[in-house]
Amino acid sequence: MKKNIIIAAVIAIITFTNAVYPQNNFKGNLTLNEAIQLALKNQPLINKAEQEVNVAEAKIMEQKSFDYPNVEADISYARIGPIPAIQFGNESFILAPANNYDAHVSAGYNIFDFGRKNALLDLTKSYKLTAQEKTNYIKDELSYNTTKLFYSILFLEKSLDVKNDQIKTLESHLDVTQKKVNSGTATDFEVLTTKVRVASAENQKVDIENEITKQEISLKSLLGLAVDSPLVLQGDLSLLSMPINNDSLLELAYTQREELKIAQDAQKSIEQQKQVASLSDAPTLNAIASYGLKNGLMPNLDVLRGNWVVGISANIPIFNGNRKDAQIQEAEANLNANDAQISALKRKINMEVQQAISDLETSKAKLKSTQLQVEQASEAVKRAEVSYLNGVITNLDLLDAETSLSEAELLHLRVIFQNVINAYNLKKAVGDVIR
Repeated sequence: MKKNIIIAAVIAIITFTNAVYPQNNFKGNLTLNEAIQLALKNQPLINKAEQEVNVAEAKIMEQKSFDYPNVEADISYARIGPIPAIQFGNESFILAPANNYDAHVSAGYNIFDFGRKNALLDLTKSYKLTAQEKTNYIKDELSYNTTKLFYSILFLEKSLDVKNDQIKTLESHLDVTQKKVNSGTATDFEVLTTKVRVASAENQKVDIENEITKQEISLKSLLGLAVDSPLVLQGDLSLLSMPINNDSLLELAYTQREELKIAQDAQKSIEQQKQVASLSDAPTLNAIASYGLKNGLMPNLDVLRGNWVVGISANIPIFNGNRKDAQIQEAEANLNANDAQISALKRKINMEVQQAISDLETSKAKLKSTQLQVEQASEAVKRAEVSYLNGVITNLDLLDAETSLSEAELLHLRVIFQNVINAYNLKKAVGDVIR
């Protein structure tokens, strides 16, 4: 349940946050590492998680305070009436003064409680550990989302370059074809067909530009930058090599995944809760001591005199309505539920690791074929250019060859991008830290 709440909060903040911080003045180029650091610095959810760690630390300090004596000072004044007295013949003996003063310092210390105090301290420490793991989980999610947006923009920018080159080539063909029509060596059909291709390529360019704008808005929001902030990404779509071994990667994921750590921390917390519950009816032994000044002591009732008390008290619970048994049963039920959650998490992690490995291997396999397509399409363009100059093929045939080359380049670029993303997905699946 706690994990679901954490995930929901992370997604909500990452998707919808529009907070803008003083860092909005950021200008200049931005590397992937700088983008990740900026996201971690400007995300309010990180600050919230870190404050929860501070709260847990304060609770630990509070719990440790019970290791020390509890010292209190009390000062009181009371006026009573009627004044208690004993009549003996004609004499009256006053038993208490009308004005009563009392000032004393008291100390109490828990001598023995069968480990209840230590059990509560261990429980509080487990809460701090969980808060720290939640912080790490949120940081990982932010880092990977930043990485995906960063490389998505790089991919779209390179796709835009390919599309611009294609448009330039088409416009050049359009100019040549128009001149041929004017000289009577080409038909209007070739001009119209080329114009259609130019318009189609320009529409595709507009779509790419719009997607870049949307991705940049998402990235700026994630980094806490204003929408109009300049953003120039420094990086390249370079292939990532990652050793693949199913067994070792899965074992690594079980060790590193923050979700599993949170669930395991919760397991320890519940075990501590059960321990605390089992000690809820244990006797406690306390020492008390007090020293002060007061009046009302014989033989002179109005004189302030020193007085002291030293003693030992024991508290022995006898019956509390079976509360202890109910608390233990509740803890055991929570343990069983958390065991089931851990099993489900391990199954989910196993699936994500296997899927990430499959995706990465598939994208690697596509690299060779798409590279071959680019090489073949490039060779086809060269031959088509020669044939076009010799009058063997028409301008439209040459355009077909050049369009095929552009499409092959875009496809290869997409496969490279997918390979990078798949590599990072595998890193995420095994719980690698990239910040």
